[in-house]
Amino acid sequence: MKKIILPIILVCVVVSPVTTQADVSVELAGMKIVWKSLKKEFDGFRTYNSQKGAHVMLAVCGGNKQIIGFEKNKSKVTIFDGSGDLGGKFGIWNEASKDGKVMRIEVSTEKLPAASASTLTLSGSLELVVASKTETQTTEAKALKKGDKIKMSEGFSFEIASIGKPKWGNDPLEVILKWKRKVPELAAVRFYDKSGKLIKSSKEGSSSIGIAGKYTVTRSYKLKKKSNFLKIEMDLWIDAEKVTVPIKMDVGIGGVKP
Repeated sequence: MKKIILPIILVCVVVSPVTTQADVSVELAGMKIVWKSLKKEFDGFRTYNSQKGAHVMLAVCGGNKQIIGFEKNKSKVTIFDGSGDLGGKFGIWNEASKDGKVMRIEVSTEKLPAASASTLTLSGSLELVVASKTETQTTEAKALKKGDKIKMSEGFSFEIASIGKPKWGNDPLEVILKWKRKVPELAAVRFYDKSGKLIKSSKEGSSSIGIAGKYTVTRSYKLKKKSNFLKIEMDLWIDAEKVTVPIKMDVGIGGVKP
């Protein structure tokens, strides 16, 4: 696999200036061309060939940073086949790896390349949020209830959107957090009982809703132990920064062309 190292434009999104340069790179992970979707033949079941068109998967590597966000609405991409503009859009299954070092981003178009085409040219830019340093903040152990507002730092506060027995599953307790920021400051969260013992927990879901530039983010956590008093400990990103990564590559059946 060939790696394309691209220059980036940094836009700081924290109060203090960031001087560290993020070493972000883009690799081609794969490509598929679908001439016939087979949706009708397979009753609409989402098969590998479910969407006609050209699909290219990118692997974005954060280098010395973790990729903590992808602003799809601000990113742009266009696919050319040598004879015309096929348009382009980003998929919905864009996801970062568990360690945050790599994010997969799908680029696609419903238009088929010309029969004579041997190369697809991708151009545009990716708007990402990257970070490398966290700071741990902790609340006091207290009885939490729906609607409680908690300030973790000068720039980050959240609300207890729900707490109690979950609607689904056998876990004894579910805590849903909500905040009004789009930048994903929260790197990790841990829950402790009144005595300070760690309660095993797992993140079950996350959602983000944006209206007129205002965002509401919710995250759900299921706990393996019920406790009337909880202490919440969070690792918060303190050096988050926005980066603009230009895309310019020629993709052939053998991969990226030099």
